[in-house]
Amino acid sequence: MVTYEEGKKHRHTIVLLKGDSVIATFGNLKKLTEYLSDQDIPSYWTLARKDFPLEFGEYKVFKVKHH
Repeated sequence: MVTYEEGKKHRHTIVLLKGDSVIATFGNLKKLTEYLSDQDIPSYWTLARKDFPLEFGEYKVFKVKHH
């Protein structure tokens, strides 16, 4: 079982940018793909296998450390 302190060290936030402006932040990649489901983006399974930062179309996705 992971302690609170250990879990806190590994937390991250997914940040969605369109151009240079922040559109939204998410706790996981699955929520991001649900949010952009009507857009022409790769599937969750495709994005999960790629390294950050991700870029597709006019969107950029970053994984940032949660402090």
